[in-house]
Amino acid sequence: MHRQARIRGSPAEGARRPGLRLRLLAMALTPAVIGIGLSTAYLYERALKTAGEALDTRGRELAGQLALAAEFDAFDGDRRALRRLLDHAAAQPEVLSVGILQANGQWLVPSRQTQTPSPVLPAAGTHAGSSGGQRVYIHPLRPAGEAAHPPVARPQGPGGQAVVVLSAHALDELRWRILNGAALVLAVVLPLVALLAWRLGLGLERRLQAVNQAVAHLADGGLSDRLTVGSADALGQIEANLNRLAATLQASRAALEARLQAATADLTAQRQAAEAAVQAKSRFLAAASHDLRQPLHALTLLVAALKERLTSNETLHLARQIEASALAMQTLLNALLDLSRLDAGVVQANPQCFPLMRLLQGLQRQYAPIAAEKGLTLQVRPTQAWVQTDPVLLERILGNLLANAIRYTETGWVAIGTRLEQEHLRVEVWDTGPGIPPAYQERIFEEYFQLHNPQRARDKGLGLGLAIVARLARLLGTPVNLDSAPGRGSCFSLRLPICAPQAQTPEPEGPPAGTALQNALVAFIDDDPGVLEAMVLLLDEWGVEVAAGMDVAQVQADLAQLGRRPDVIVADYRLGSGTGIEAIATLRQAFGADIPALLVTGDTAPETIRAIQASGQPVLHKPLKPAKLRALLAHLVMGREEREDAREKREKEGGD
Repeated sequence: MHRQARIRGSPAEGARRPGLRLRLLAMALTPAVIGIGLSTAYLYERALKTAGEALDTRGRELAGQLALAAEFDAFDGDRRALRRLLDHAAAQPEVLSVGILQANGQWLVPSRQTQTPSPVLPAAGTHAGSSGGQRVYIHPLRPAGEAAHPPVARPQGPGGQAVVVLSAHALDELRWRILNGAALVLAVVLPLVALLAWRLGLGLERRLQAVNQAVAHLADGGLSDRLTVGSADALGQIEANLNRLAATLQASRAALEARLQAATADLTAQRQAAEAAVQAKSRFLAAASHDLRQPLHALTLLVAALKERLTSNETLHLARQIEASALAMQTLLNALLDLSRLDAGVVQANPQCFPLMRLLQGLQRQYAPIAAEKGLTLQVRPTQAWVQTDPVLLERILGNLLANAIRYTETGWVAIGTRLEQEHLRVEVWDTGPGIPPAYQERIFEEYFQLHNPQRARDKGLGLGLAIVARLARLLGTPVNLDSAPGRGSCFSLRLPICAPQAQTPEPEGPPAGTALQNALVAFIDDDPGVLEAMVLLLDEWGVEVAAGMDVAQVQADLAQLGRRPDVIVADYRLGSGTGIEAIATLRQAFGADIPALLVTGDTAPETIRAIQASGQPVLHKPLKPAKLRALLAHLVMGREEREDAREKREKEGGD
């Protein structure tokens, strides 16, 4: 049921918003005032003109009659008879004064007037006209025997003039009566018009306010409000149409909400299915990676141990071929590991201020021989800039871009350089390869997408390099830009913030890894017999003493027979009786909490990566590069020796 919203403006609201009513009032009063004014002006002019013409006719008639009656008496000089005529004329209504101006210039006035000439008579030589609330009419006296002529005023003749002065106060009274009548009409009509206009404006304004508020409610989502249609006029039609609009919008919103709910449910189901697929993929990759890494790890260790024992060039060449194949598989598995670690969110950027050229020189040493094998030239343009970013992640990004450029460029060169852009440095990797069509320039950052490898050749990789680059670049807070065209090569670039150069402290060089590991004791735990045997053989070739076992109990038994604590603990993360973290904790509890430890794992599951990161233990992922393992073991052993020397020094100083 719709809520009826007859929204009316209150008197207080009307007082706050009087504009419409005032305009309506002005629109009503203006025509009334103009109409009354024009009517009054017309009546005023018409009445005064008629009254004035009647007064003029009366004055001319009186002057003509007096002149006609006085002609013979004036000619005879009968002043008594003339005075009687003047007295009779002066007794007429509206006559202020009469007189006869004789030919000798003397006035002959009625006997009732004591002054000669009368103060209301004009001076000699004055012509007919109006002045001072009176009107003067002059008619000449004809000489005796002259023919009659019309009673019109003309200049004074030898026979004299008859002069009549009439009062014009009747015209003034008429004028005031007309003005007073107009004022009375205005006083009566205007309030009535104003009242009607005000009431009409009040009603119209309230209805418009109701419409305005209804529109505002519609804008705010109040589609259930309805206006009460007040009348069948234009405003009523607007109210009805507004109600129809609200009903239509309400129905449309209900339909849209229903469709949105259905779409949301569908998207939720699709998202859950996608998440389930991603989780299944991650579990599959983690399981497959672990199962593949175990034998590959054993193979890598066995090949390394075998190389230490071989002396024949032919057999050594075969061992190196096996090692290269294992290394290629390791590279592919490491790419899967990188994606798993990035998807798990365990990789964090650690920005530092460092000279970019030092990183570029390391990349040149690493990739220049690879480029030379293909007949390409790797150019590194020098720069003095320092940048603020994570050097490890940046090195991985640029390394992947260089590896990609070298892999897909058949002739020409590959270059890496910089370009200064205000407070940022743009690092660019160029190549003279086949280029990338615009339609594929976004897809190349997708996982497993390879544009120039439809046969999925093994030497072209898995198509994960640029996917890793895009994820790492997001961690650094900078997008990877691509400028490429078919046949013109490609340029990948990213912008890095510049920082001020800092003083560099040269890193001290330690003893060689082989020297540091001589006579060291490593406690090694792995529940895979093949990996366990391969690690023991390799460590034995390095001159390292090993206490190895498939669980903590076996390792503790070996350590008890040797009668010494281990220098380093190396444990696989996934053990049959627990985790490597737990095994390390057990050995440290038994032999010392300061023993350095190292985790080894082939598990790439996100939860495993997060657990290892939370433990704070250094980790190496299977399959291991023997050289990297040897260097890390040497570093841990040397670090422990330095800590022991420092402790002995403090104890000695304390004893002294």
